[in-house]
Amino acid sequence: MNKDREIKRYIKNNELDLERIINEYSSYIAIIINNMASTNLSNEDKEEIISEVFFILWKNKHKLDINKSLSSYIAGITRNLVKEYLRKIKINVDISDYENSLYGYDKIDFLDTNIQEIRHIEKKLENMKEIDKTIFLDFYYSSKSIKDIAKEQKMSEFSVKQRLYRIRNKIKKEVK
Repeated sequence: MNKDREIKRYIKNNELDLERIINEYSSYIAIIINNMASTNLSNEDKEEIISEVFFILWKNKHKLDINKSLSSYIAGITRNLVKEYLRKIKINVDISDYENSLYGYDKIDFLDTNIQEIRHIEKKLENMKEIDKTIFLDFYYSSKSIKDIAKEQKMSEFSVKQRLYRIRNKIKKEVK
């Protein structure tokens, strides 16, 4: 985990330095939104999602673990808001993507609760085949859809889903 991105680095006078977070993470949020719904959302919707991400973060600031990475919280909140907006405008998100989602902004206090598990997952990733590592990181950290990953890797969507399922099971077995 990058120590420079820990939440405690964004605390100023015992308060979350929201201005700094907005300056540093607005483009990150925009990338996640564009990866998930580049043509399906208007610019106004995208701006609204970005604002809402920061509002939710501010509203839940007391639940954040200051030793954890801020980007994982922000990515989870953003992914869930995009899915919510797409549902509102009646665009269906692939259910497998939804099932595979790591984060829920309404459960922000459960995110990244066990640093040992995170370290174990990182070690497990280092030992994975390059294709599995790429698929895992593309899906969970770059917010790419299964369809996009399948295209990039020149494999079927089913194969990508299957690999994600197997990767999760391997990690779960070792974490327990």
